[in-house]
Amino acid sequence: MHFSLSDEIKKHPFIRIVIPLIIGIIFEIKFQAPLSICLLSTIILLSSLLITYLLRIYRNSILIGILINFTIVSFGMLLVTTKTNTYHNENLNNYQGYIIGEISGDPKISDKTTTLNININAVKNHDEWVSVYGKTLLYLENDQRTTNLIAGDKIIFKPELSEIENKGNPEEFDYQKYLAYNLIYNSDFLASDEWQVFKGQYKPSLGNKILQFRQILISKLENNGVQNDELAVLSALALGYKDKLSDDIRHSYAASGAMHILAVSGLHVGIIYGILIFIFSFFKSKKLKIPKTIIIILTIWFYAFLTGLSPSVSRATLMFTIVAIGNIQNRASSSLNAIAFSAFILLLINPYNITNIGFQLSYAAVIGIILLYPKIYNIFDIKNKLIDKIWSLTAVSIAAQITTAPLALYYFHQFSNYFILANYLLIPISTIAIWLCILVFVISALGIPADIFIKPLIWSVKSMNFISKGIESLPFSVSENIYINEFKIFIIYLIIISLAIFLFKSKKYKHLFLGITGIIILAASNLISDFGANKQKLLIVYNINKASAINIIDGKDNIIFANIDSVTNDKINFNTKNNWLKHGLNEEKYINLSSNSQNLLSNITKINNQSVFFKKKFIGYENLRLFVADESFYPCLYNFKNKTKVDFIILSNNSPATLQNLINVFDFKQIIIDSSNSNRNIDLWLEENNTLDIKLHNVKTDGAFIFKIS
Repeated sequence: MHFSLSDEIKKHPFIRIVIPLIIGIIFEIKFQAPLSICLLSTIILLSSLLITYLLRIYRNSILIGILINFTIVSFGMLLVTTKTNTYHNENLNNYQGYIIGEISGDPKISDKTTTLNININAVKNHDEWVSVYGKTLLYLENDQRTTNLIAGDKIIFKPELSEIENKGNPEEFDYQKYLAYNLIYNSDFLASDEWQVFKGQYKPSLGNKILQFRQILISKLENNGVQNDELAVLSALALGYKDKLSDDIRHSYAASGAMHILAVSGLHVGIIYGILIFIFSFFKSKKLKIPKTIIIILTIWFYAFLTGLSPSVSRATLMFTIVAIGNIQNRASSSLNAIAFSAFILLLINPYNITNIGFQLSYAAVIGIILLYPKIYNIFDIKNKLIDKIWSLTAVSIAAQITTAPLALYYFHQFSNYFILANYLLIPISTIAIWLCILVFVISALGIPADIFIKPLIWSVKSMNFISKGIESLPFSVSENIYINEFKIFIIYLIIISLAIFLFKSKKYKHLFLGITGIIILAASNLISDFGANKQKLLIVYNINKASAINIIDGKDNIIFANIDSVTNDKINFNTKNNWLKHGLNEEKYINLSSNSQNLLSNITKINNQSVFFKKKFIGYENLRLFVADESFYPCLYNFKNKTKVDFIILSNNSPATLQNLINVFDFKQIIIDSSNSNRNIDLWLEENNTLDIKLHNVKTDGAFIFKIS
């Protein structure tokens, strides 16, 4: 049987639209063409299409196809620029007046601050309030009032908004870009006396009203005796509220391969849809078909809003809406066309959805299930119904894992080896938990005690937590520290597509050859990376808040000098891990820089690397010499006849040294001010340098200092 990928795509019209739309969106996000160019190119291409139609040139299918695709690409670019320009009001950064904004989403409370996403509604210009569009991120100093804030509240404040900036560490999570994709470009910290709840007449947005209702439901669970980890998991599982989850619970579900169960997704929407279908199956009248469908659609959309309207939930809800409408007309819609249509709608609403990890994983999973599940399931013809059900669940898990694993490796650098076992055990129990949770809500709303369902509900969630922790504790439960870049993820998907087509469709050796070629390229790429890792020699001084972190990379040997008496290894790892994975390094070796741990007269610290030494705050690596001038530095201790020659001096931990002190004692090339110093000390050094003009690198403002050692 002849197989053609282009012919398959032609069968699904929305796939033909979505692909060039995504190309245009990604191109614009990456290269940021001006709005004028995007608008002009769209107008020109649309005009060209109209001309080809009027002149009857449209019979040339190749020409019209090219024009249509380029028009959609250009329209995708226009979507991004329009969305960005609507929210990115740079004048807000310098605005000194009062602002009124609505809290969007649930406040996130930490030890010292409460974080709010704010939709800006109005600014006061002189004596007049002016409506504006914009978003900002606020950090409020915790007090009694912050604990009472909820989604939909409006606050009035007088900020000094500043552009959000990254720390500048290599391969660190790009927080600035992440917030920009969510149309947030600035932030501010507000003390307790710098904001007030706005008491004017206003109505919260529909989304925030539903989130307020979600908090009421969570309170009902608490009032019925659901507490601690059980409350946290159930809030995430049924309602999409994940702020209560502890780090231990998050880690155990992630390690067991079951994190998707806590992240409300298509699975959960499918369960709600199935419950509704089951309930309405008792009403057989044909006259009720349309009202039943309307109720089902409204209910699943209400649930989507209730759980925060994440991209994965939005995708599933749109798909089930299409299925429900198709059932009215007794027409079966193409699954691939339905998911392409849902992607098209979500990208029209917000083109930045394409950057959302949940969006990517959700669509990858459902595409894998639609295309691969039937083929994998049909490998075995099982007669026993129970075994058949088990194999069906296994086939679904494998199909979804094949298409999502490359993305998971790219973003999270780990793979859960027992994901099938986790799905076997946790999906049935989580389904029961959702059913019981809905029963508790319904019965409580009727004023009837829900005690009969509370105990089994708590037991089911306890079982889920026990199972996830048990799977996490199994040997080799997780393959960690796996690094793949954009090129490798492209090659991996090329391999998957080629081999899938060969095995399940074409049986042609050209597809097998393409898959094997991809495997060879991937293996060669890994060998080249490994060879390069053995030759690398780097010095990096990281920008980690209140921390000294000096990294020497010698081949695959990873040595980090840090003030670990005052900062944890986990904090350093959080900021550096991705860079270490990229460079293919072995497990890190920590050397303590703290003065109370390193006597100035002590022997050389043992580092297990003959090229590296550390003594009396001097760090040596081959021909490179560093000196760490920290709080223990006093010029009188270094009163040598001749200046000591070093390459770099690192000012650390609020050293009492002045720049002139360092000039008197050392012959150096550059001074690096690390992030363990206070802003006050840094300002003093920078002010002193106005007259000295020394070459300085301030990691707090300039980002990590990176020096390639020859």
